[in-house]
Amino acid sequence: MRTHDAVGRSAVPRRPIALAVVLAALVALAPGVFAGTATADSSPPSGADRPLWVLPNSGDLLAAFDRNDYNEQDGTPREVPSRSGSGQEALEFSLDGGDERTEVQPRIPMQREGDVQYYSYSAVLADDFPTDVTTWQLLLQWHHNGDSGSPPVAIEVRDNRLVLSAEGEDRQDLGPVRGGDRIDLTMRIAFSRDSDRGTVDVWRDGNRVLRDHRPPGGTLLDQSDYMKLGLYRSDSIDEPGRLWLEDLRIGPSLASVRSEESGSTVTDEDDPQSAPSDSDDGMLSTVTWVAGGMLVLVLVLAALLVRSRRGRVHH
Repeated sequence: MRTHDAVGRSAVPRRPIALAVVLAALVALAPGVFAGTATADSSPPSGADRPLWVLPNSGDLLAAFDRNDYNEQDGTPREVPSRSGSGQEALEFSLDGGDERTEVQPRIPMQREGDVQYYSYSAVLADDFPTDVTTWQLLLQWHHNGDSGSPPVAIEVRDNRLVLSAEGEDRQDLGPVRGGDRIDLTMRIAFSRDSDRGTVDVWRDGNRVLRDHRPPGGTLLDQSDYMKLGLYRSDSIDEPGRLWLEDLRIGPSLASVRSEESGSTVTDEDDPQSAPSDSDDGMLSTVTWVAGGMLVLVLVLAALLVRSRRGRVHH
């Protein structure tokens, strides 16, 4: 016989209602938990595949750069036909013996703490390019704002080797080089004053030649870096130097700087940014266990609810 409350209505057992409420809440939360797992593996936004800056292949190439008399004190780059015979145009940088600088700056924002940038660079050295010099000779540099001191990241040709240098020292060998060579580089730079976070990866001709390198002073020496390219070298070099810039691409991802023109054949699988970090692995593992536990709990509560309802029917 059922009991009655003060107003004469049948008192409804409360446990089934409580179980139903918990069940509904867990079912509502479960998609969000599983969605967290999906988000960790989601594709980057479409804008990540678009380059930030590309060297024009015809027209006024120099209009794509910031220029000044200081950078071009010993020579102004010239627009010439590409050495590849593709019908496109290239930029020729040339210095006489004893000259020091002919450079330009791509029109891109300065790189600041926490930025990650990708670059693809393709240039051809003249047959008589002096690769055997024993002093500094820069093709690319990411310079700090300060007026003095060597840049935190630079690409040099010296001692018949292509090298990455940091503050003029900490030289990392990127392989042999000689006059007439085509230099195809893909680079990833994580900019930071923290030497544990500032990293450089370099691929040459599609092969990784430098992995997760951490310059001792970081990849930033102050609040930002700016990029320059061309030729910058010691005025003690007596031989003339000349190279042709065929392609340059700058972007937020490996895909954004890869193209037939860039010479970059690096695949996404080689990109350190595509590999999950240890913290990401831990987060995914935790989410998976939580989601699995919640699913088991939902099933148990559903079984208890069904059993409780059957008990009421037969009471």
